[in-house]
Amino acid sequence: MGKNKFEDFLNEEDVVVAIDWDEKKEFFLEKIEEFYNQLDSFLKPYNDKISVENVDYGINEERLGNYTVIKRILTIKGKKVTFTPIGTILIGAWGRIDMEGENGTVKFVLVPEYSGNPKIETALILNDEDRRNFEEKQRKEDVEIKKAKKIWKISTPPPHIHYIDLNDETFFDVLMEIIDG
Repeated sequence: MGKNKFEDFLNEEDVVVAIDWDEKKEFFLEKIEEFYNQLDSFLKPYNDKISVENVDYGINEERLGNYTVIKRILTIKGKKVTFTPIGTILIGAWGRIDMEGENGTVKFVLVPEYSGNPKIETALILNDEDRRNFEEKQRKEDVEIKKAKKIWKISTPPPHIHYIDLNDETFFDVLMEIIDG
C-alpha cells in the first residue's frame, strides 16, 4: 500500500497556478482610486467644511515589493481622519484600507459583492475520493470567486466579523464613530 501510494503521488500531475503579481497590484491600485472616488461622492456636499490631503505612502508586500499608494487625510472640525491602504496580499480579501481617527480604526475590505462575512472552511479527507471531491469543489468555488465583482465593504471587528455594504449612510455612521461626533 505505501509503495503504491508513493508511486501514485510521484506520477500525479502537478497543478501550478500562476499568479500575475503585477496585475494583482494594478487591480488593487485601481480599487483604491475607486474607493477614494466613492468617498469623494459622499463628501462632496461638505467640501467647504472638510480639508482633504493626499500624501504618497509606501507599502512593501512579499511578491509585490515596494510600491506607492495614496494615503488620504481628512480634517473635519479640527479632527484628523486617515485612510491608509494596507495591502492586497491578505487572507479572505483582495485589499484593505484602514480609516483611523481618535476613537479607533474601521477596516474597509475588498471582497466579492455577495460576501457577508469571511468564509473559513475545513475538510476531513479520509481517502482519494474525498480528496478529489474536495479539490473539484474548490476549483468550482475559485472560478465563482474570480468571476464575482469585487467591492469595498465595512468589516466589523472580530471575533464575529460581518461585512456591511458601503454606502453614504454606513460611511457616515462609521465616520461619526471615529471622530466622536
